Amino acid sequence: MADSEIIKALDMGGNPIAIDSVVRYLNTGTVGKVVDLKEDDEGIWVLVDTTGLYYKPETLVIADASDLKEERVERSSVADAESYMRTYGGGDDGIADVGQVTGGG
Repeated sequence: MADSEIIKALDMGGNPIAIDSVVRYLNTGTVGKVVDLKEDDEGIWVLVDTTGLYYKPETLVIADASDLKEERVERSSVADAESYMRTYGGGDDGIADVGQVTGGG
């Protein structure tokens, strides 16, 4: 597609979707900003920043900017990882030896 071609994406209600529009994905309620629009053999796709995924515009609705959540802070330190594992890791009780797993049949 040539750069001069403009992709016209419409949400479920027929409202235009443009880059920087705030949209909500209907199936999960995920809200994010549109960062890219592309078109291929399967139609038009909308890239949402919060998930990094492309969605069909028919599955999106225009949302209010107040629906956007505060910017997420990534945890990258060892202390953060250890804290996460203490909270959600479940300890060593769930570890099983699967060295001799065989299929039936």
